Parts: sequence; structure tokens; C-alpha cells
Amino acid sequence: MDSVPITYELGAYEQLDRQLQAQPELYVNRYFAEHFYECALAGKRKLEQVESASEDASNSVINRERQYVRMAPNKLCVIGLASSHPLLDAELKGPLGEIVKVEFADNVVNSVIKGKSKKQSLRLTPDTKLCTIHTANDKQFIVRAAVKGKLMEWNQRLESDPGLVQRSPEQGFIAIIKPNTDDNSKILEACV
Repeated sequence: MDSVPITYELGAYEQLDRQLQAQPELYVNRYFAEHFYECALAGKRKLEQVESASEDASNSVINRERQYVRMAPNKLCVIGLASSHPLLDAELKGPLGEIVKVEFADNVVNSVIKGKSKKQSLRLTPDTKLCTIHTANDKQFIVRAAVKGKLMEWNQRLESDPGLVQRSPEQGFIAIIKPNTDDNSKILEACV
């Protein structure tokens, strides 16, 4: 039996490759399912928001801190700030100020992420704090894990370039998490 050589028409993929290089969000939109996690305000900040809303409705800028959970076909989840998050909202950017610091939680920074199966990785629950984002106007936003699983990677670039979160949400992701299960309903139970 003679085997027939397989030929690939790479020219067909050149245009797609150029598009994906120019606009990385196209790749994300094509291959990742996007879900959202809403971090509820608690304690003092919630009280401040209620007071400012009653004084002047325009001052009530921080009402929902929405994060994205982008799930790849292999179930890995990329966590970051959704476009509706106050820090990415063009109208709120002025009152909140630019991002000046991304401070990762000690347990995230000190976690051991090595080996093929990452057995020693930090175990996360949806409400585990990953980092605190500080703005020039002394506002703070807490980013949570949003899914239950193991920490695979945290974005160390944000320590030296915190503005990356606002400039490029795709490259300014917070962390990558491997869920404990393959069942989508269980992975996304904390998402809206």
C-alpha cells in the first residue's frame, strides 16, 4: 500500500495569523468561553458606597467589581478584570485614578508552582484573595480566585507594570487556575 503524502496549505492560515497577531483579543474570543464573577462589596467600603449614593448619585462609582473567568477547552481558567469593572470603565477612570500597584497576597507570592502536575500548588476557593489593586486616588480593589482549584500561574508582570491591567486586559490577567473538576457547572458555580 502506497501512502499519500499530506500537504498543508499554510497560505490559508496567513490571514488568520495576521489578524490574531494584530488583535490578540480575537484569539481569546475564539477559543475561550467567558464567564463572570461578581465580587460583592463588604464592610466599610459597602457602607461608604451607600452613604455616597445617598449624598450624590454620581459619586456612587463602585457598585460591582466584576471579574472575568475565561475557560479554555482544557478547562484552565484565566482570571482578570471584566470590561465592566470600575477600573476599566472610561468614565470612572478619572475619579478612581490610574493603577499604581498590584499587590499579590502573600499566599500567592509564596506558593510553590512547579512540576508537571503542580501537586504542591496553592489550593483556592472562589473567595480566596489573589491580589489587591491600588489606584492613585487611594482606592483599593480586591481580586478573588472566582473558581475552586489549584493556582497554576500568577501574572508577575503586574508587579513591575501594574498599568497593564488597564492597557491590555488580555495581557494584564491576574492568574491562571486549574479547576478541581471537569464539570462546568461545578467549576462555574460562583459565577453569574
